[in-house]
Amino acid sequence: MDRAPGPPPRRALRFRLLAALAAAPALLSGGCAAVSPLGGAAPAADVAALAERLPASAAGFRRGVARPAASAQGREVAYATEGGRLTAAATVELLAEDTAPAAALEAALADVLRAGPAREMREAGRFTAAAAGAGGALPLVCARTDGRYGRERVAGLVCAGRAGVALLRIRVTMPAREPPPADPRAFAEAIAATLSGSAVATAAAAPAG
Repeated sequence: MDRAPGPPPRRALRFRLLAALAAAPALLSGGCAAVSPLGGAAPAADVAALAERLPASAAGFRRGVARPAASAQGREVAYATEGGRLTAAATVELLAEDTAPAAALEAALADVLRAGPAREMREAGRFTAAAAGAGGALPLVCARTDGRYGRERVAGLVCAGRAGVALLRIRVTMPAREPPPADPRAFAEAIAATLSGSAVATAAAAPAG
C-alpha cells in the first residue's frame, strides 16, 4: 500500500518552528515556580500597559497574538519574521515578578536546554546588552543557544531584564543558516529600547499610593 504523501519540506519546517514558538511560554515558565510575584492590581495593570506599547515590528519581526502569561500575572506577545521556510519566531513576556534578570535567565535557560522528544539544545555563549531608549539604558542578560528540533538545526536566544515593575523575558528560535534569517540580538535590543521609555512613562502615569 502506498503511503500518503507527507507535508512538503517548507511546510514541515515552518510547522516545527511555529510549534516551538507555541511551546516557548511553557518552557520559559517551568523553572520559575519559586519567584516572588509583585501582586496587586496596580502592578498587573502596569504590566498590561507596557505590553500594549510593544512595537508592531522590530528588527524584521512583526507582532502577532498577545495573550495572558501562562504562569504569572502578565502578558506574552508572539513575533515572527516573514521568511517563508526560514521563519524566525519569538516570544516576548512581561510579568509582574520581582525576579532578578540573572536568576530569570538561569531558570529559563535550564528549561530550554532540558532535552525532550526530538529536541536537543545547548548553550552557545552569553552576553550583556544595554539597549538605550527614551528612559535610559535597559540592561539585558542573554544566552545564545543552538541544537536540533528533529532533524532540523536551529539557533536561538534567551534574554531577561527589568522594565520598570515588570520582568522582561525574550526568546527567539530560528533555522540555523548562513546568512542567518534574522538577527535575534537586534530584535531583543529593539524590544528593550522601546520598553525603556515606556516603563518610565507608565511609572509616571501611575496614581500615587
